[in-house]
Amino acid sequence: MAIALFQPVSSKVKTGGTAVIVAYPGNQGGFIVNPLSAQDQILALAEPLFIDPTGPASPFETSTTIALYPGSIYYLPANSDSIVWANAQSSGHSFSAVIFNTPLQTQPTVIESDFPPLTPSTQTSVIPSYSYQEYNDDDSVNSFILAYNTLAQNFLDTLNSLNLPIYTSPTISGPLLDWVAQGMYGMQRPSLASGLINVDGSLNTYQFNTLAFNTTANETNVTYTVTNDDIFKRILTWHFYKGDGKVFNIRWLKRRIMRFINGVNGTAPNVDNTSQVSVTLGINYQVTISLVSRFNTLIDISTMNTFAFNMLAYNQSDYSTVNIKPLDSTQLIEAIRTGALELPFQFTWTVTAG
Repeated sequence: MAIALFQPVSSKVKTGGTAVIVAYPGNQGGFIVNPLSAQDQILALAEPLFIDPTGPASPFETSTTIALYPGSIYYLPANSDSIVWANAQSSGHSFSAVIFNTPLQTQPTVIESDFPPLTPSTQTSVIPSYSYQEYNDDDSVNSFILAYNTLAQNFLDTLNSLNLPIYTSPTISGPLLDWVAQGMYGMQRPSLASGLINVDGSLNTYQFNTLAFNTTANETNVTYTVTNDDIFKRILTWHFYKGDGKVFNIRWLKRRIMRFINGVNGTAPNVDNTSQVSVTLGINYQVTISLVSRFNTLIDISTMNTFAFNMLAYNQSDYSTVNIKPLDSTQLIEAIRTGALELPFQFTWTVTAG
């Protein structure tokens, strides 16, 4: 059985001659130490401590009160059904004690309501203003107070209905979404880029007589677009979703990709299948993310001793193909390429679809 250490009820006789409780019944034992030195007793001179396990201890030795001299130890009995008391002749007599008992079993808090909460969890009504007694019969003053209270309540109702931290809500959009993302989550709306920058100059990258030797030229075909609210919310969820834990691994990455593709407006749908996402690790820290749109199953292959002659051609393989709904990967590719989606910077990331 596990045993934990607990503090005593009291570790000082505040008033000399008045007993204090050291331990209640039902403990698994423990001990009381009367310090050896007067300095540790916080007294001018060291003196005995008096212990009684039957009732309030006396400031002197009796048939039930035990004198615990400086430097001595009193051991508490286990599973005792009585209170242990202590007393001393001088006020402020300090001593040490440790109680043995079973560890406290804390129960997890059960959240019985929905999360995010469907209703406001803060103040729902303002404290109304009122007029002083000498003005409460003035119609103009009463009308002003009523209008003020109504306006204040409208402000509070508006803020409660917005529920600003829940950016997936349809009411959080446009400039308000930018304000929430910047102010609460520290993120700005990124711009996504599509297209590539081709560098011409090495062999087989340009036609002869169009570029001088040992020179390079950049051929830019990149289009920058402003990220809409839907994609911006998906990017926020990519960064702040905590359900997958904090340790990066292939499972973490594949689940985040599927959540980004399927989570409209940054919602977090249940991801129970990531078979359409393939992650391949290459040399020089190259990582390729492939979004699969079909599955091939090998039926037959022309290796030796596996087929009859004149039935298959050499190096022939037969597959059955099952086409599945392709994933919408355009925004994912752009977001990873521009760095809008955080990934380990030690690797070079490539995303393909097909």
